[in-house]
Amino acid sequence: MNWGMISALAAVVSLVVSAIALYVAFSGTKTTNLIAIEALTTARQANEISLGLVREPSILEFAFSDASKFTFDFTDPTILKEELKTIITVKNTGKKAIDAVSLEIIGINGLTQLLSNPTMEFRSLPAHPARLDFREALQPQALAHIDIRKYLLVYLEKLRSQLPDRTGIYSTVVNVVLSPKATNEPIPSPAGISVTKNDTRLITIKFSPAVLDSVEAKAVLQSNDIAHRVYGN
Repeated sequence: MNWGMISALAAVVSLVVSAIALYVAFSGTKTTNLIAIEALTTARQANEISLGLVREPSILEFAFSDASKFTFDFTDPTILKEELKTIITVKNTGKKAIDAVSLEIIGINGLTQLLSNPTMEFRSLPAHPARLDFREALQPQALAHIDIRKYLLVYLEKLRSQLPDRTGIYSTVVNVVLSPKATNEPIPSPAGISVTKNDTRLITIKFSPAVLDSVEAKAVLQSNDIAHRVYGN
């Protein structure tokens, strides 16, 4: 290899090393800037709260992320007999006591199917808004189990009119969104995506429409009480 080729190769290697160094420097600067912006935003929000310009948000989140805790089987009515077996668990991760929660149960297009005919499509899926007043305030870092049987059954009742096979087995997925109400606030209010992304979960329900006509389902639907249990921190 002559000196001309060696010089050319060295120049190429030098150029590549310089490009890599430039990229690393740029990435590091970008990351540092993003961290600085986030810190500034957090500090500004804290300052606005301390000055009373904005309210301290109440934050209620789902306590778990394991998908198995958000999958329910309503194909057998006997599952509906016991309280606090079909539950979601929520946690007050904010700084304000919470005395109520609004839940929005929303059907998702494309995620409802008759298991014996998965190609069948269902459109214009319903939604079900509900509100639960806690028997005792949920203090910061405290947990609560909420019996969700009635909320899901009401949603399935709304969905039933679209289901052609009343004895078949279906699967549906709904999005459940939490909006807490602090003890000193007049109405529930979501914390917002800048504060939390854990106030919404997808719930999968395997069910038969025939279950809705069972004695067990009717008893749950006719009850005015939603079983729940608050645990202190």
